[in-house]
Amino acid sequence: MSAATRPARPRNVTAAVLGLWLVILCALGSGDAGAQPSGGTIRVLASWTGPEATAFRRVLDAFTDAHHIRVEYQGTTALREVLLSEVRSGTPPDIAVLPSSGELTAYAAQGYLTELDEVVPAEYPPLWTPRQPENGPVYGIAVKADLKSIVWYDGTRHTRGDLPALAADSRQWCVGMGDGATSGWPGTDWIEDILLRLQGKEVYEQWASGDLAWDDPRVEEAWRTWGELLSGPAGRTALRTDFRAAGKKLFAQRPSCALEHQGSFIRGGYAPHSRQARFGFSADVLRLPGSPPGAYEVSGDFAALFKNTGHTGQALELMRYLAAAKGQQAWAEETPRGSTRPFSANSKVPVTVQRDGVARSIAQTLKSSSLCLDASDAMPPRMRLAFQRAALTFLSYSAADKEKRLGTLLGSLEKVHQSTERSTFPDQPWPSTVCG
Repeated sequence: MSAATRPARPRNVTAAVLGLWLVILCALGSGDAGAQPSGGTIRVLASWTGPEATAFRRVLDAFTDAHHIRVEYQGTTALREVLLSEVRSGTPPDIAVLPSSGELTAYAAQGYLTELDEVVPAEYPPLWTPRQPENGPVYGIAVKADLKSIVWYDGTRHTRGDLPALAADSRQWCVGMGDGATSGWPGTDWIEDILLRLQGKEVYEQWASGDLAWDDPRVEEAWRTWGELLSGPAGRTALRTDFRAAGKKLFAQRPSCALEHQGSFIRGGYAPHSRQARFGFSADVLRLPGSPPGAYEVSGDFAALFKNTGHTGQALELMRYLAAAKGQQAWAEETPRGSTRPFSANSKVPVTVQRDGVARSIAQTLKSSSLCLDASDAMPPRMRLAFQRAALTFLSYSAADKEKRLGTLLGSLEKVHQSTERSTFPDQPWPSTVCG
């Protein structure tokens, strides 16, 4: 999930997020998909800036040298807003890299995207090339992957044997819910990962696909488990903390916490000396009782090709290049030293392209493990927003209120769920599948 560098404002998040998503929902339901040609240059829009953008531009330059097709890259931390504005004006980019599978399926359902079956490499697992509907065409290809089921810790201070006791102490969790208009998503990641651990892939997929009620006892158990892990002041501190700042406490001279549950992308925000820190997967650290054989939660950045831009053939060639093992490996190798290399969904990219053991372990997990996409990323925007807001609300409760009011909170989420049935919002579909 991409993030803008803004401080958290938990008290204002409800109105701010609601206003933003109302704009998004209106935008997705209006505008002309047609666009006028923009000369002989392919235009690519994505969220990568700084060193990430530098590495990506080098890959695009290599494509230009090999194929004699010019590419213009625009990186922005306001990707959703910029893309929606361009779609509404009828001038979308040729290719946009979307930060969630849910946004991908929404644009596909609106008819904005070009089918990509012809450019999907054979080595791509189906999880990373979502179809809409389940047996329909491919509309997006994950050109970057991240593992979310990770608990980070400083291996210079703690051993793996220390982790269960640390995890049982809510004060030891470094947690931040703040991310401007999308505050609350770190909480949804927690709940999703816990549900996947406790109930396994089948239940997780039923819930993520809209076929399981939000007030089902199995979903409720995941919320209760999360509340117990972040009991006392830990939850209230999380509401006041930006997610980017939370993990930095791990490596402070006098750390105030010892564990962070966060995706693999967060390594780029840790101080350079800390990037060799050891890590543990949440199934090991949380010691969830009765957990079935593990599956891991993941997320992806999905490249999509917009229709009627005037460069469909050239853009398809670029999509083919970005998804291929050669292009994916070059992207990692072109990343400036001192920056974290991206992880690939292409199974032919060797784990040795990563610089260190931590990153290679993550790459191997992405390559060889049972995986499920981030559930809320795949849900319709209205459901995702309500989930994020509910996570913030739940953390604001006292321990007694968490026990008394959780049922009401989940009942409210179930009403949103029922209001987003496929027949009601066919242009904002629930995913057909999220697990590989």
